[in-house]
Amino acid sequence: MNFYLEAFCKLLEDNDIETDIISNFGYKGKRQQLPNIFEKSVIKKCINLLTCYIKLIFAILKLKKNEYIVVLLYGVVLDIPLFFLAKLSKKVVLDVHETMALDYKNKIFRKILHYFYKTCSSKIIVHSDKIRNILTGLSQKATIICVPLFPNYNDARYNTNNIGEDVINAFENENAKYFLFFGNVRPSKGVFELLRASELLDNEDVRIIIAGQDIFDNIKEYTRARNLNKAVKTVLRLINDDEMKYFFAKSHAALLPYTSISQSGVLQTAVSLRVPMLTSDIDYFKQEINNFPSFGKCTNITDPVAFKNSLLDFANEVSEKKFYNKTDVDRYYHNEIFETFVQQLKEILGH
Repeated sequence: MNFYLEAFCKLLEDNDIETDIISNFGYKGKRQQLPNIFEKSVIKKCINLLTCYIKLIFAILKLKKNEYIVVLLYGVVLDIPLFFLAKLSKKVVLDVHETMALDYKNKIFRKILHYFYKTCSSKIIVHSDKIRNILTGLSQKATIICVPLFPNYNDARYNTNNIGEDVINAFENENAKYFLFFGNVRPSKGVFELLRASELLDNEDVRIIIAGQDIFDNIKEYTRARNLNKAVKTVLRLINDDEMKYFFAKSHAALLPYTSISQSGVLQTAVSLRVPMLTSDIDYFKQEINNFPSFGKCTNITDPVAFKNSLLDFANEVSEKKFYNKTDVDRYYHNEIFETFVQQLKEILGH
């Protein structure tokens, strides 16, 4: 989420609001202020997680009169202590990106997160009508602002020293066209539709890479009854920023075959790195592609044969067609809705 944070800060700074980032990556030449919680060692992970919470508490306590802190939530168990902080301080604004925990199989965690969402009386930023409707239905006390995800300004450069061998080895055929499915692997993102279509691929020049965390073991469950097509490569783990840039740089197109969604950080990343997109034809993507037709195209994902044919057709298009014309890109990055959001944010903060 580094790029989201930087895009958020750029938007605020363009509107004369001073910002800083407290995260596990450096910002404006500063060293990272928080340790990395995604360590392999469970003990080190727990120590780093506790350190993050303590540092965040001190950051809140040091806030001055006109200073506020925006805390990003991803709808996971790690969010629970952050809700406590929001209850303790009116200077905490919650930026909710996901509500995955409401779908957890573990009833205890699901009920705990449900309780916090229901009793939350904080100021909340959301980025989709879906999440706004969920939170509005749960909490009558929260003040909610809905705004699209802020456009990213990614630097396409990456450090090869930070890229794992499994990432590099995913691109084993130099002559193939690579389609990238990136992000958390969830049924709502159309991963099963993609796998069913991939079973019909017998063209060695088209390859599919699935990269990201598979928290609920969807790929594992799918492969219990069948093997993955050899055209499909998976890297199912947390992907660091340099690896993400490498994936997009080496891929010819980004795949977004989502079945239900009203926001997409992957779309933002694909646009910022100018990677053509093949998306599903749900309303959200149809609207985006209709508004910015040079970014890619929509397709039917429910019919495996039609989806497979779209993959083959788009593989030819990315070789012949020019994507991301200047007019579409300029319009995408200059949207008045973001200026409106800044004014709304100032109002709820009392400025």
